Amino acid sequence: MAKTLTIIELRNMKENDLIREINQQYRNVASLQLNVKSGKEKGSHLYKREKKQLTRMLTILSELRNKAPEASIPAPAL
Repeated sequence: MAKTLTIIELRNMKENDLIREINQQYRNVASLQLNVKSGKEKGSHLYKREKKQLTRMLTILSELRNKAPEASIPAPAL
């Protein structure tokens, strides 16, 4: 199992790298889910932890995409 990335490491990633990590995490979560439901994997806590990590990654990706450049926001008219 790969090392879990911290929030700081995820926030410092470029969007393409983050998307690659998200795709890898999707595969990891799907594999764990299958193994837990079929009884091959006893540690259901691993599935829950990896699923939360995937959610964190998706949240950071959403924040990156919704982040507006501050220079493009016009100053309020007085």
